[in-house]
Amino acid sequence: MSPRLENKTQWSPLPPHSTSFDGEKADNTRASFSTTVAKAFSIIEILASCTEAGISLTALSAALNMPKSTAHRYLATLLELRLAERNGVDRFRLGTKVIELAGSFLASSDLRKESAATLDEIAEKSGETIHLAVPSGAEVVYIAKVESRHTLGMFSHIGARLPMHCTALGKSILAFSGAERLRDVLSEPPKSRTPNTITSERALREELDHIRSKGYAIDNEENEIGIRCVGAPIIDYTGMAIAAMSISGPCDRMDRERCMQLGPLLREATMKISRRKGFIG
Repeated sequence: MSPRLENKTQWSPLPPHSTSFDGEKADNTRASFSTTVAKAFSIIEILASCTEAGISLTALSAALNMPKSTAHRYLATLLELRLAERNGVDRFRLGTKVIELAGSFLASSDLRKESAATLDEIAEKSGETIHLAVPSGAEVVYIAKVESRHTLGMFSHIGARLPMHCTALGKSILAFSGAERLRDVLSEPPKSRTPNTITSERALREELDHIRSKGYAIDNEENEIGIRCVGAPIIDYTGMAIAAMSISGPCDRMDRERCMQLGPLLREATMKISRRKGFIG
């Protein structure tokens, strides 16, 4: 699949009075502007716009109107910094360092602050571990956590990533996202984490339909044996999920009946946050 590069001219963050990537800066009043940083950032932006398959060196250099040798030099540095990674012999995509940096940013995001009181409220009402997570590719990333009041709780930490297809957080986000996100998740066959993991595309689509009808998702030991979770999405003004909140606990406390009791409670809580984000549904 070809990368999405709709307008090649957009990849030029140079100031109005600067020359092209191969020329020298023409405006001495912008002496503090680093064209080197701008070039590197343009490459990162293009990698971010590509599919999981990435982009070839030839296509990248053409998009930037940059010689292949120059593009290769920048890519070598980005690869060393883990801001880019190879996908095959001559294709490149965003590297894992970008996810780590995004995780650091999200840990202090407005969403986390806006949700803090709700997280505490749900933790108090349920007595279980509460997580807030955002989507990142085919995974979810924890950006907040409130510990269970029980001695036996959940081993998890902010910044941890989990597959989207087998978690209540991920499934609730998928159910209220666009088709492109589901295609990304299904670009490779879903991997089994436990005997309960949904690995069939048809079964996963049916599960998402069911989640949409209820407004919340249940992870029935699909990610980890002995743990059940309930998750509900946070939706913004576009009508798409931007995050999700979950209640997690051991199966002896979180049986199916309790999950179904906590689901509407959680859904009501996330809807309050969604409305503050502009959702009117």
